[in-house]
Amino acid sequence: MSLIVGAHPQNPSLSILARRSALRASLKAQGIDFFIHGAGAQTIPLMELDVLQLMGTGATPPILAKARELPVVVFGMSGPRAERGGVVVRADSDLHSLADLKGRGIALMPVSWHTQFLAAELHAAGIDWREVNAVELLPATAKDAFEAGLLDAIVATDPLLSKIESTVPVRVLAQPGSSFSNRSVYWARQSTVAAQPQAVQALVDAIAESDRLTAADPQAAAQLLEGVNGNTAAQWLPSLQSRPWGIEVPDAGFAAEQQSHADIFARFGLIPSPLDVSDTVTAAFPAGRAH
Repeated sequence: MSLIVGAHPQNPSLSILARRSALRASLKAQGIDFFIHGAGAQTIPLMELDVLQLMGTGATPPILAKARELPVVVFGMSGPRAERGGVVVRADSDLHSLADLKGRGIALMPVSWHTQFLAAELHAAGIDWREVNAVELLPATAKDAFEAGLLDAIVATDPLLSKIESTVPVRVLAQPGSSFSNRSVYWARQSTVAAQPQAVQALVDAIAESDRLTAADPQAAAQLLEGVNGNTAAQWLPSLQSRPWGIEVPDAGFAAEQQSHADIFARFGLIPSPLDVSDTVTAAFPAGRAH
């Protein structure tokens, strides 16, 4: 039985890898294939339905999966992503700090790293989640409402941010990197990792090779994403040029950050109760071998 990897626009590494025919064919020969779908927000439901066995998302979904009593484990991660954008408001608004957002509306991409990023930033600023009105909203709808002046703030990074900026001047109140390292992570059910470690390692090695190729020629990688999520290759390129490439072993620092943010989630009422996420990280799959 093949293991299916979810490839969606919010994870460019897997979206690009799924479109590299030689690497994909090599993985298929090892019992790994891809399901290309439109929204990373659907990763947990697709895992619950056993449509996906190997996932790539931001760091938040593994915490949310554990909170739903799903035994999962992160086996790889990217470097920190200091993306362009973050918590964005209109340049003509009266909002100049996170404190100004108390009682105001903030749109987040559903089931994504946006929640973890905003929670960490609010916590660092001494603001409770309940003091703002943060709501998950599909990015296209959030963009439309923000541009129409009906939405106070949006968490947006490229390429969505570039689209917004072409219509409305903006100001960034908080950027990923200080309170939240903003990594892509690769994860699976613990039972999958235990039963098929060779397949997991093969995926890690393929991500490393594909990311190496992307770092060497981001324009060629952008061409592979032409039309993905409604963006042209030219719109994808700035995001690809600004991202870290490569896959790393999840380390103690990452595990500590995940635990810290799980604690914040519990304090803010984003998960039902305190959660020990120490078993959701493994260092068993070193990256970067030749593929």
